[in-house]
Amino acid sequence: MACMLGSTSILPRRHTTPPVSLFDWGKRRKAEEKPPHKYHDIDLPFSRSLGPCVVVGYTTTSFKFGAFNPEGYRSTDDYYDTFDAFLFYWKEAGGSAAADDPVILPKMGGSGAAIFDYARGGPQFGADGLLIGPPLTPVMGVFTGPDASSGVGDLRQAKSRLGLSYAKREDGKQSVFGDVPKATLVEVQVFCCPQIASLY
Repeated sequence: MACMLGSTSILPRRHTTPPVSLFDWGKRRKAEEKPPHKYHDIDLPFSRSLGPCVVVGYTTTSFKFGAFNPEGYRSTDDYYDTFDAFLFYWKEAGGSAAADDPVILPKMGGSGAAIFDYARGGPQFGADGLLIGPPLTPVMGVFTGPDASSGVGDLRQAKSRLGLSYAKREDGKQSVFGDVPKATLVEVQVFCCPQIASLY
């Protein structure tokens, strides 16, 4: 609301403090000024974005499976589009690379939502292709409410439904685990290398 008195304008007084960036946008900081990222009180020799990753898991029935994520993980509570992600499995339980090659299940149905990068869950490929430790509460993006730390997924649990975002198995089964849509895991390994990203 403005009011005119003669030739003088009286406007409501506005806050005169300049805007503050909470995300360091537009600021040029030296690398040595930023504190290193810490995971479990361990200094990592690389950035928080781990670069492309290969995930390999083993179920309680000795079934071996995995997936490739070309985008890496950053716990952004967002998803990434790519045609380069894929799932894989070995036909024999406890299969080894020496015994047989893994069967590749490519991304299908477009590049959209190939990888979900949730801070409260494990690796997730597509909305339902392969979920390792899916979050127990809905993920609402960056602003999730007052208790964003609740509902953390259990990395010992995994589920899979193929056919929508990743191809079905060659035997027609709709889960990377075969006849069952869920599996209990005994081990999950993630191999990552930030330098791989520069190759493509």
